[in-house]
Amino acid sequence: MAMGSQFSLSLELTKLVPFGSLVNASGHGLVKLLRQIQASGSDFVTEQDLAEVFGRNRVDPLFASTFRTAVRQSLIHEISGIAEIVIEGGAGPTVRRSFNEPAYFAMVVQLSLLTYTHELITLTKALVKALERRAQGSTEYVAPPGYDGLKGALRAIREQTCGFMWELVISAVENKLYPSFLWTDGSFYTLRLIPPNILQALLDSFTAVQHLPESTRLRINTPIGISTIVVWAHQVLGLTVKVNFDHKEHVFGAGSPSVFIDHETQHSPEIALLNETDDLYFSLSEAHEDVRLESVRRHPVKDYGTQMLRLQDDDLSRERDMIFAIVTSCIKLAQERTEARQKGVLETGRERLFPAVHRVVSVSKWLFASNEDVIDAIDVDSNLPCALREVLAHHATPRLPSHYGGSKALMYLSHVLFVLSMAKGFDEEMGLYIDILDKEQYSAALTPDARHAFSSLAYLLHGSMQSPTPYLGSVSVISAWGWSLSLGSVGSYDPSAAAMVELSFIRGVPARGGERKRYIIDGVGPLGKIVHPMEAFHRSKFAIAAGPGEECVLESWTKPQNPKYFIGTDEHAFEVVTVPACGSRMTGDGNVIPDRISLGFRSMQELSWDVIHIPTCDHLATLGQSLTLPDGVWAFRGFTSPIDHHRRGDGVFAGLVAGDSPSRWILAGMMKAAHRKVGSVLFFKETAAKHERTSHDVASDAQWANMPGPAGSSSGNSRMVWRQIETTTYHIVVKMLDH
Repeated sequence: MAMGSQFSLSLELTKLVPFGSLVNASGHGLVKLLRQIQASGSDFVTEQDLAEVFGRNRVDPLFASTFRTAVRQSLIHEISGIAEIVIEGGAGPTVRRSFNEPAYFAMVVQLSLLTYTHELITLTKALVKALERRAQGSTEYVAPPGYDGLKGALRAIREQTCGFMWELVISAVENKLYPSFLWTDGSFYTLRLIPPNILQALLDSFTAVQHLPESTRLRINTPIGISTIVVWAHQVLGLTVKVNFDHKEHVFGAGSPSVFIDHETQHSPEIALLNETDDLYFSLSEAHEDVRLESVRRHPVKDYGTQMLRLQDDDLSRERDMIFAIVTSCIKLAQERTEARQKGVLETGRERLFPAVHRVVSVSKWLFASNEDVIDAIDVDSNLPCALREVLAHHATPRLPSHYGGSKALMYLSHVLFVLSMAKGFDEEMGLYIDILDKEQYSAALTPDARHAFSSLAYLLHGSMQSPTPYLGSVSVISAWGWSLSLGSVGSYDPSAAAMVELSFIRGVPARGGERKRYIIDGVGPLGKIVHPMEAFHRSKFAIAAGPGEECVLESWTKPQNPKYFIGTDEHAFEVVTVPACGSRMTGDGNVIPDRISLGFRSMQELSWDVIHIPTCDHLATLGQSLTLPDGVWAFRGFTSPIDHHRRGDGVFAGLVAGDSPSRWILAGMMKAAHRKVGSVLFFKETAAKHERTSHDVASDAQWANMPGPAGSSSGNSRMVWRQIETTTYHIVVKMLDH
């Protein structure tokens, strides 16, 4: 039958089945709805076109109730200090509209399934092609939805319905259909792909079978896509399906089947719509110009590790040994870091999120949920091997694999266990899915720092098909699949606070006034008001307030600033920046204006990552109190480097900035810019709530300053180590060393 005959089928269905109006909105309500849908990243006209196609099908009532319950909730997560931007999850305008319009609801459910099993870009291309071909038989050709609008609609539906667990539904069908050997091959994810010609035909064929059950039946021959088609036809639409797979018949549903599927590997996929006497209504075969669809390889975080191991090794008897190897080595590394902390080893902000033993154990029980007893049997107080290779050597051969895939998988899963242990939010519910990587992508350090962890988690969340963000080093929030990954600096008021907050998974995407974006990135700030940190640095004034043996009053020389955030947008992201004042300068007309530098969440996080954090103290003091500075300690005022203004040899310098977090960010940013060439390192100190400083603390800081700096802080024969301290009075302590 000619390609255009599919439109003839659609036309006949329209004549036979009185669908009526599928889209109902008018006047002010229509304009409001249009704006809401557009702000969410979707397209109103595209959704209407899709509803005209998918909305003709009736969703099974029991399934509809289950789906509504899973996706109806809307979630709002506020970002501290920025009331305008929130992380908004769950039902958005498209899904909320569908609750009141059956055609839209049917469209949302069916496209939610397709976006779960097919990669978004190739699915969009395939649907564009299918809708174009379907419309070519019309005497009054109407252009189908375009690529951009369709992609936006599909992404919006995927994000807003991520609360529904399609994996459970599809896995139940696959467990019944497929032999166990398929589950040890990563290519089984491609078995979920519906061939493009069958996908095109199903746009009308399911409607015909559902509305004309006595006179139509559907026959499909295909090597792939069977589980997705069964879920679509049976679970979603309530049709009875008969599948012939590997010479075994499986029936899904009650009554006489109306959809027949044969697992055919010798011929190209083909679909035919027949009448009650098996005469042909419509058929469609594979074409050379069909779009090649890509599969989605994702799994819930719960039992993700077990699934990865089963995809790599077909000997399930080794599974428990491999889990023991992974978890044991990670626990040992966490123990070693804990012991180092107890000995007073200084850590940068990147290292502060290195997980504790209890966190590694907790996350491993999620990662290997079906083997929790293996983890419970590990004695964390015993003398565990110190590295994965030692575990492999001890427990290893022949039960543990040494081949490329096996050993690489063990190293990779150890890395995943560590980076997930640095994050929070994913173990509060089962809705987060992460990417299944190929062997060729296993290249990760076993013990990453926070920066590497953020990058790894972004790839796991976003998927391996492409880079997780076009914004590289400026991004602070990345969203995909209805979830966001956020840095600790987002909403943090202070440099030390940013380093102490874990990386966070939050259900939802960045939103502002209903407008949804995929990222939060650093902005540039208002034009004409921003100066480069180096320019402000060179203009800043410096003055010694007190030196060794002199009285120093615990007070601030700055006026505390309330940070104000400037928010802009581009196609995919919100641009956020704050512009604190860092000094003042005189213009040519005699006016004095403040110098301001721009700070975004990512730049703040980078500053916090680059500092070393000194343990807190419990001493109390009050503002206005006087103390005598010990030997080698000076207090200073100004947003600049004591090294450039005060060359007195070895010494500790404390900046007087009380209760002014923006000023702390300014000093960190300006001095990092000024001393980047010599590898300067900033140090913050955490303090207990409401605790202030005494002379004992200053002396203690001097002792910290005399400890060796971190590796890599030297340049040539000289080195400068900055020890920045969080207090209500002191801002920064600087250690100058010359060798």
